[in-house]
Amino acid sequence: MTDETPVQQLRHELLVSGLSDWVSLAEVQQIISHYQLADTDEDRQQLVLKTIGTLLDDGLMDLGELPAQDNPFQAWKPVNVALDRLKERFIDHYSDPTSWDYSIWLGLTDDGRSVAEALRAG
Repeated sequence: MTDETPVQQLRHELLVSGLSDWVSLAEVQQIISHYQLADTDEDRQQLVLKTIGTLLDDGLMDLGELPAQDNPFQAWKPVNVALDRLKERFIDHYSDPTSWDYSIWLGLTDDGRSVAEALRAG
């Protein structure tokens, strides 16, 4: 995967990770650190916004909050609202990870699951 851009690599990792469980923003940060995809906090923030934006635009993942017991995933819709909430919670409060690390989650859509399974198999 070394010839992939940081956005492509992060997309790939998030999709495949989503096959196992919901993906927290904390996990997104861990993937960025593990693969050294961004050098500065600003680069990291922009990578997260851009990557999640492409996943939402492509209909591969939803962004939102984990459900309460026996309720479905609480996806933020439409995409522009989801991205605005992400910016407000993640960018505006970046210095306080406890306000976003395990309160913002990504989940695969049906299309995303198909793409993720193909990535994992390929």
